[in-house]
Amino acid sequence: MRSSDLAFVMHAAVETAAGISFIVHPERQLPGCTPAARLILRQYGALLLASSMVCLIVLSRPGCSTATTRLMAAALGSYHAWPSFRAFTRLRNEKGNQETSVLGGPSVHLMVHLVCLGLFLYAAVAHT
Repeated sequence: MRSSDLAFVMHAAVETAAGISFIVHPERQLPGCTPAARLILRQYGALLLASSMVCLIVLSRPGCSTATTRLMAAALGSYHAWPSFRAFTRLRNEKGNQETSVLGGPSVHLMVHLVCLGLFLYAAVAHT
């Protein structure tokens, strides 16, 4: 396994869990959401699962172009900036509210997405 593969492995694991959560329990992601919002959240869950499948495809093709792998890493890494921003904003706005939410809450989300972002940045520039 190449050192840059860790980003793809971690993304697949993290986003598979998140995707299933969005599909099975959309109301946990957005309490009080409308039926239309539940459909959008489920669609987002499907998108997360699709991104996990892309990672598994990249991992299953060891002969895949290094340039292609780096571009995929850059694309997937850019995604992780947004959940990091969301988690940071939630932490800043919910000071004093220590309630744990879905999949560990905003502090866990921030840490996990920053790690994924860092791993993908490494994979995007690494020559391995």
